[in-house]
Formats: sequence, C-alpha cells, structure tokens
Amino acid sequence: MPAEAGPPPAPLPPDFLRQLEGREELLVSSRDGAGRGRVPMWFAVAPPGHVYLLTPAVTLKAERWRRDPWVELRVPGGGPRLEGVVSELGWEEAEPLAGILTERFALAGAATPEALRWMLEDGSRRLLRVGQRPGSDLPGPVQGQDRG
Repeated sequence: MPAEAGPPPAPLPPDFLRQLEGREELLVSSRDGAGRGRVPMWFAVAPPGHVYLLTPAVTLKAERWRRDPWVELRVPGGGPRLEGVVSELGWEEAEPLAGILTERFALAGAATPEALRWMLEDGSRRLLRVGQRPGSDLPGPVQGQDRG
C-alpha cells in the first residue's frame, strides 16, 4: 500500500480531465530519495473524476508509490501537468469500475473482469487511483511546458 492510508483522494479538476479526452497515454512521475522517474502509461478515467493506473507490482514506480503516494501526471506534448496522490485499490473497490478498466487495460492483460480480479488478488498488478490530496487547495492543472 502507498505510504499514506486514509480517505480516498479527492477528484481531479474537470479542466485537467478534459485535456485527457481522446488520449491513450499520460506521462506519469513517481519519486524517492534518489530522484524522480517518468514513464508513459495507459490510463482510465472514471467518475467522480479520478485517473486509474495499472502497473506490474515489481516495477520501480510501484515500489516508489509504496513509500510515497506523490504522483505527477503530464499531458504529452507540453500539455498541462498536475500533482496528486495515489491510493491502491483491491478487487472489491475495482469491481464496480470493471467495464471501464477492462476496456482501457485489455492490452495489459486485464481484458475481462475475471482477469483483472486475478491480477489484483494474486498481487502481480497494482491498480492505483489518482486524485488530489483530501483537503487540498490545489487550484487545478499547473500550466507549462513539459521539460522532460
């Protein structure tokens, strides 16, 4: 689990979510004491306004998020970026979203609800919900050029 348990993250700003429409990938950053890493990732958006990421459990980013829930999402091509937090979901929380998640993550092996459930229950994948820190006063996306 990410380092910070508690209430789920708040929904992301609608203006940022509109920038994701029609896109297949986001640039996603994680951090640790040694620095930051950024990778392109497939994503899903589901009500009430969260981004979902599915990642193998044995990746460096997954390990970073176990220790620090901070995440930065960037729209490729110099679009807006937003800082948020991740929280891990188990199958019980993912099941109501299975239709959206399996549509978006089919090529990652989660083509059916049963496959997604198996991945989450056996621990081979982590499903992460991205939102704003509860009580955050983040104004919305940070505009600016993507500097790599």
